[in-house]
Amino acid sequence: MKMIQILVLLLISVELCISTNPGVKVRLTKNGLEYANRIAHAEIVKQLQSLSIPDQSGEDGDIKYTLSNIRVKGVTPPGSSISLVPGKSGVSWALSNFGISISADWRVKYEKGIIHISTSGSVDASVSGINVVETASFGIDKTGHPSIASSGCSDNIGNVDVDFHGGISFIINLFRSTVEGKIKDLLQPKICDEVVQLINNDAEKSLATMELAVEVAKRFLLDYRLVAPPAITADYMEIWDKGEIFWEAAVKEAPFSPQPLPSWTDNSRMVYIWVTNYSPNTFLYQAHTNGYLKYNVTKKDLPDDSADYLNTTCKFKCIGTIIPQIGTKYPNSSVELHLHSTAVPSAVMTNKTLTVELDASVGMWARTPNKTAAYLATLDVNVSLTLQPSIKNEKLNGVITDHSFKLSVVKSAVGELHPTVLNLVIDGILTIAVIPELNEIAAKGVQLPIVGGVQFNNTFLLLQEGYLLIGTDLQYKVNKSLRFEAENCRVIHV
Repeated sequence: MKMIQILVLLLISVELCISTNPGVKVRLTKNGLEYANRIAHAEIVKQLQSLSIPDQSGEDGDIKYTLSNIRVKGVTPPGSSISLVPGKSGVSWALSNFGISISADWRVKYEKGIIHISTSGSVDASVSGINVVETASFGIDKTGHPSIASSGCSDNIGNVDVDFHGGISFIINLFRSTVEGKIKDLLQPKICDEVVQLINNDAEKSLATMELAVEVAKRFLLDYRLVAPPAITADYMEIWDKGEIFWEAAVKEAPFSPQPLPSWTDNSRMVYIWVTNYSPNTFLYQAHTNGYLKYNVTKKDLPDDSADYLNTTCKFKCIGTIIPQIGTKYPNSSVELHLHSTAVPSAVMTNKTLTVELDASVGMWARTPNKTAAYLATLDVNVSLTLQPSIKNEKLNGVITDHSFKLSVVKSAVGELHPTVLNLVIDGILTIAVIPELNEIAAKGVQLPIVGGVQFNNTFLLLQEGYLLIGTDLQYKVNKSLRFEAENCRVIHV
């Protein structure tokens, strides 16, 4: 099972799925397939060594025989190759010129006329020149899970040589061709039967249990459903992902769709992952429409060295000195800012930057010594945040590298508020409280759903108009039973 899982999950799970235009697209190139082949080749020997062959009995002329305790003693590693098969929407995996050494116990009864002979011993068999070609086709089931099925397996065996131990020589000579033929007849269908069983049952069941949604920020689900079968060409395999982020409590489609992605001809890396601005924009849409984008800034939200910034009375710099009329009207108080989005924000990707534009309303209140709240003002603020994305530990991370904003006063209960003064206040709040918290969230990143034990190597990240592109090679680290790791994931239904 492990060998098939490694091959299939490297093909499928390194990430992802399809809508008419994908929110996320993944390409596995020939280099990636060859890497999967090398990993699978290392595992096939273990798979063959555990091959189970039941006891056999039968008759051949005057001989009744039994072969028992049949076991694989060793495997001569095969040559292997893998190729894409566009016509069958799948891959073809060929194992060539490998061998298996087998041992067994034998017992023979020879009965002819008045002659009755019973004899037994052991036998060692060497099977060589084995060739297997398996083609597996990929598809999609009704739930959006990837599916896999064998679309053809063929094998042949070159030679079988046996070495008997014990018994009577003339009986052995009568029995030799029977054993050689029986071993060949046993192994030839058994090999393909094992491969087809692994594809159609074990591998298919593994794919059916793959999680299709990843929890984001505890309230959202990132949708990884396939909505079309994987696309196979002569040079690569592409898997298109819906890539939409939903509000977990009320799953509802966003009222816009992904834009087409441009062509890409460089296939030097093993894997390429396109993330379009559709994904972050669906997150921003769901966050705004479900009232998630609101944030209150109070003294307790500030770091210790900036805790006095929201005071109305201080010796040096605070809101009470920056805006004197607030300090005069509400001495020995603190200011609170209540922020919420007023329109759906937008994420804009260009060939240089990733920018988030946000329109927000900011309500300013004074918290007086007797704990009552006094209204100060309402501001409209347009904020622009510049983010630098990165890849760390197979997660897509980010950090805010710059910000700017424009504001206007909607209403004031403390007289005229000058824009220059307000700019100083809002910039301070963004710098001290809001941006550090956003950076803490962005640093946690979004896990890219890849096979457990596979790490990115030689990775680049490229920002382009409308999407970002990750190109990477792979490195398989863990030599344990393969698992698909997806913490805090669940299946969603739309």
